[in-house]
Amino acid sequence: MSRGEGAVSGPLIALGSLVVAAATAVGVVVALPVGPPAALATATPADTVAVTERSDADERQVQLALDTGAPRAVVTTRAGTVTASSCTTGGVVRSGLEIARIDDVPVIAMATGTPLYRDLAVGDRGDDVRGLQQELARLGVPVTVDGIVGPATLRAAQRFLLTHGFTRDDLTDDTIERSAFAWIPSAETTVRMCTAVVGAPVGADGVLVELPAELRGARVEQLPSDAVAGARRVVLGQVHADVDERGVVVDPSSLAAIGALPEYAATVASADGVPSLSASWSLRDPLEVRVVPPTALWDVHEDHACVQPAEGQPLLVEVVGSELGQSFVRLDPGTALDPGTALDRVRATPDRGRSCR
Repeated sequence: MSRGEGAVSGPLIALGSLVVAAATAVGVVVALPVGPPAALATATPADTVAVTERSDADERQVQLALDTGAPRAVVTTRAGTVTASSCTTGGVVRSGLEIARIDDVPVIAMATGTPLYRDLAVGDRGDDVRGLQQELARLGVPVTVDGIVGPATLRAAQRFLLTHGFTRDDLTDDTIERSAFAWIPSAETTVRMCTAVVGAPVGADGVLVELPAELRGARVEQLPSDAVAGARRVVLGQVHADVDERGVVVDPSSLAAIGALPEYAATVASADGVPSLSASWSLRDPLEVRVVPPTALWDVHEDHACVQPAEGQPLLVEVVGSELGQSFVRLDPGTALDPGTALDRVRATPDRGRSCR
């Protein structure tokens, strides 16, 4: 037989073998069972979950309505030409620091309970004397606060002024001159407008700086109805102010601190109607609460519910809040843990047929 008749070439045989092998491999692959990736497999639900603890202040965002009074100003009794000014609109005036110079003599801002209304000499007494003594003491000047000008008070005030730009020629030996100081309502207060013009005479009214209107009162506009009971406070920046059960700021020093905030000045200046500030309203003393999943609670009535510890009997708890799939609870004051019972784990799907009441 010739090589061209009926003979199968080697390359064709090899090709056929490859085809058969490939088909077999495909059959094997198809026959293998296909399962989901391990990461997508359904996890077995946990029967119990760990209970964690945290502090909860029941913080809410509120609007604080402001009751404002008449505009205020920093006023000097000294006449002359304004030769320097440290005032900046929107800036801060601080007690104990120079606010301006008139005829090159400093004027010191001073926050006293009662503004100085006279020159003070040895033997003078009154609330204005006490206020000056208290502020000097707050500023670090050794002085007795007794409301009476004695030689020690006179020397303390003179030493203070000498360290704040005054010369001996600017002072009298036996008097604390009212013109050395300009009253401000708090240790720090925001400037609404600078009115003193360097190079110009002091105005007839003596105004150096305009301040925001006096803050006479502040209250939370609308109290949340579902808040946890307890003493409360509002927080605005660095100011923490206690409020009563009606949401009213009750402490005059807290009102003064709010009135000194830059945002207070901006709000009052731009308000159309009753001005208000955003604040957080929270418990003054945060509660220590336990965090459980909402599914662990049942038989919920008002602010109480049942929870099932991993071991022991169901417990009655007070529900004080919730957040992002978490419930905050604490043991009801009348509930005591049985010996051997710990509320460190709870059943995620409790037997709701049992009662804790």
